[in-house]
Amino acid sequence: MKTDATSPPNADVVHPHSSLPYIHRFYLLLKGHYFLHFSAFGIIYPILNITLRARGLSNVEISYFNIGIPFLVFVTNPLLNYVADLTRRYKLMFNCVFAIAAIACVVIFILPPVKSHHIQADLIDDHELGHVLEFCASQEVGTKCASRTECGCSYQANCTIVDTVYQRNPNEMKTFFFTFSMGLKNTSKEFKDDSRSCGLQYRVPVYQRFDASNFVPYQSPRLAVCEITCSIAHYCHGPRYHDQTRFVILYSLFFVLAANLLTNAIPLGVAIGFSSLHRSDIFGKQRVWGTIGFGISAFLASRLYEAFHSEYVYVIFFMIMAAICMVITSFVRIQPDKRKRHATVEEVLGEDDGQVKKKKKKSQSPLFELIPLVKRIDVIVFLLLLFVWGMSYGVLDPYLYLYIDEFAPCQSRSIVGYMSLISAIAEVIALFFAEKVLKFLGTDVASIIILLAFALRFAGYYFILQPFLLPISETMHFFNFGILYVLVLQKAASIAPAGLVGTLQSLSLGINFGLARGIGLIASSFIYTLLEQRLLFLVFAIFNVICAIIFGLYFLVTRKRSNGQTDLSKPPVDARR
Repeated sequence: MKTDATSPPNADVVHPHSSLPYIHRFYLLLKGHYFLHFSAFGIIYPILNITLRARGLSNVEISYFNIGIPFLVFVTNPLLNYVADLTRRYKLMFNCVFAIAAIACVVIFILPPVKSHHIQADLIDDHELGHVLEFCASQEVGTKCASRTECGCSYQANCTIVDTVYQRNPNEMKTFFFTFSMGLKNTSKEFKDDSRSCGLQYRVPVYQRFDASNFVPYQSPRLAVCEITCSIAHYCHGPRYHDQTRFVILYSLFFVLAANLLTNAIPLGVAIGFSSLHRSDIFGKQRVWGTIGFGISAFLASRLYEAFHSEYVYVIFFMIMAAICMVITSFVRIQPDKRKRHATVEEVLGEDDGQVKKKKKKSQSPLFELIPLVKRIDVIVFLLLLFVWGMSYGVLDPYLYLYIDEFAPCQSRSIVGYMSLISAIAEVIALFFAEKVLKFLGTDVASIIILLAFALRFAGYYFILQPFLLPISETMHFFNFGILYVLVLQKAASIAPAGLVGTLQSLSLGINFGLARGIGLIASSFIYTLLEQRLLFLVFAIFNVICAIIFGLYFLVTRKRSNGQTDLSKPPVDARR
């Protein structure tokens, strides 16, 4: 085979006379790609749902938005990676997807908040409670601001009365203003069930004295008409304006687009790594820099927010990292032999020595080779494990972040930053030692430990009542992502037909973080919105323990059966020896 002496050396394939610094320079670019990519991801993704809530969207609406994303990921994830495999334009595909996701994130922060009417209330004179405010509002009105009194949030009432005491000027209006609190002990709530239901009917005692001469005596218990507001405006709102539906739709579209493409960019980044490395077993040493970037940037972003108290800190920091990431990605070198398409209609064989060119018939799509895999028992068990793990991920995102925002509203962004930092450290350690851990434990035992780690993690969220102790549970991320991620990629590679390793890996991740997570989101949405929010974590902790027992018994039975078959296959020992 002839070589061109003037052609540049291949930086991704080790040649006897190749320069090691030349190779490491391109590996440094790949490390920079992962560091910047996951830095941008860690800055923006954890606070997207919290931002939607701050813009006036309800828990139910946010739940509906999140339910559709995993199913969309399940479809688009393998599709985008299949197109990238066919065209071999990994870097271009990644940059396009990441750029559109970045634009969608910026639009979410630029869109105006969803506007609502002020809550209309009546100030009445109750014989038992004294002055009482009666109004109808959503359940969130009684919790959002009440739980954020330490953050400076307070309820305010702007009231108006008509002075008809002296009948001098019936149209003369008198106004007064006061603040009040909504504690659990002094506030009664009753569900209002009618065709124009606004939520709950509140009766809030007002412990403040008013000048009785301002009110009309002995005519009606209704003393004044008030508008209820909060010092943080979007925490208290009544019915929305009629023209706000369009903004809700825009928020849903751009949120789904951003979350979907941010997730799709991750396997595209994996494809860039495998297509640029000369050995696949060193991929983890490159990918670990992404985890380092995620933890550092998520924590740094939370510190910047505490310093400036502006949500625009996140989007500015995100755009800087995203722009640098796309520039660095453009310089990552793809191996020349991996730019070529694997499947062609004609293939020339035996061109040397004047042999005749033989044409190879076009075969069916290679995707059909994946169908026989679903008949194997080990593949079915692997798929079931993917579903259980994926459903557990449906609890972590977004309901963990929403729960923290309600559990510790004044410190939610700081706690999320600490949790991201600890989970990133655990993931870094896991990616460094994943190969040794899996070799020591084996795939079956590691799968059971991952389930038990999920159970322990959810139990921590349920039983830990001190907000700043919640990050302790993130140490389980060592197994829940680091070991799990490598296990899924290795298992998919071991069962994949030739030439379809990347496709099956992408499909496996799509099932785990897409379809299965979507099913988990549906179950989580029901528990979180209709039952006690904290109960969600206890339910899934028990669920993972049950699954660990079932899969543990299966692996134990199959191991004994395989050992028995091995013993039967051995030749009998001669008793005369």
